Amino acid sequence: MSSWRILAIALVPCGTTLAAAQATARPVDPVFVRAQTMVSDGNGAAGRALVDSVLKATPAYAPMYPQALFWRASLASNAADAESDYKHIVVDYPLAPQAEDALLRLAQLELARGDRDGALGHLQQIPRDYPRSKSLARASYWTARVLFEKNDIPDACVANANALSQAATDEIELRNQIQYQGQRCPAVPAASAVISAAPTVSSVVPTASSTPSQQKPVVNPPVTVSPSVEEKAQPPVQEKPQEKLKASSESEKTKAAPEPVKTVSTGIFSVQVAAYNHKADAETLVSALIKRGYQARVDGDTVPFRVRIGRYATENDAEAALKRIKAKRMDGFVVRVTAR
Repeated sequence: MSSWRILAIALVPCGTTLAAAQATARPVDPVFVRAQTMVSDGNGAAGRALVDSVLKATPAYAPMYPQALFWRASLASNAADAESDYKHIVVDYPLAPQAEDALLRLAQLELARGDRDGALGHLQQIPRDYPRSKSLARASYWTARVLFEKNDIPDACVANANALSQAATDEIELRNQIQYQGQRCPAVPAASAVISAAPTVSSVVPTASSTPSQQKPVVNPPVTVSPSVEEKAQPPVQEKPQEKLKASSESEKTKAAPEPVKTVSTGIFSVQVAAYNHKADAETLVSALIKRGYQARVDGDTVPFRVRIGRYATENDAEAALKRIKAKRMDGFVVRVTAR
């Protein structure tokens, strides 16, 4: 049996679960649930034909279109057809709700044919491009699974721990899978945990002759500045009452007027509004946005070329900018970017 057939068999029981999960977050057309039922009942050709009919009747710009692509890929009879539709979603509809799930499915397909590095590439794109994705826990779980297969146990255990912390409390099945996979992680000895948790004393200076039990922190005594001989010889200077009053007034002014707090903008958040397979398309949109007064740019030197607006010091600032952008009938989401 081929790797694709094994993966397909594993994913078919998840179809109803996937539909239910999507229904709680966004509307799912009953036609796709009906198509899934047909495939599960062994009538795959009819189920796939039903989804094809929806695609033919739906404009490519309609929100229903990427959803139909996702279901056609999920119900595909072979890996090539599924991969083609998933990539279509990721490249041409990166803002669609199905994009992050499409990346996860692409990673599973890569893993099924033994391309672990290709699978990791798709999995790592999910938290990078969709930091608020509801698929983060599953992405971390599959990342750990791939790393275990690569025999990278330390990184696999970190990813698995992340998956457990990201999984919702009601995702019982997923949490069980994560915990079962976590059994491959070595237990951390209590002694080493205490040592690693203890704060480091930077002032401990070992000497060549001292033993570990003799090493003590070197505590520098407070430095007191004693007056020089000339200073001792000079009588104290008596201030005139007027000068003393003036000096006191200047001191009070200094205390009353603290220095203004300087706000440093690190510019680590942006609003992503689009992504393209061709850089020229991204640059065309950027030019149009700049003419409309936005600080737009193309981020990335490889596919997909992301169109992003602004650099904001805090996530709240970026969220406020996103609200203003949505008010102009554009869509997007907040992403963390490299500060420059």
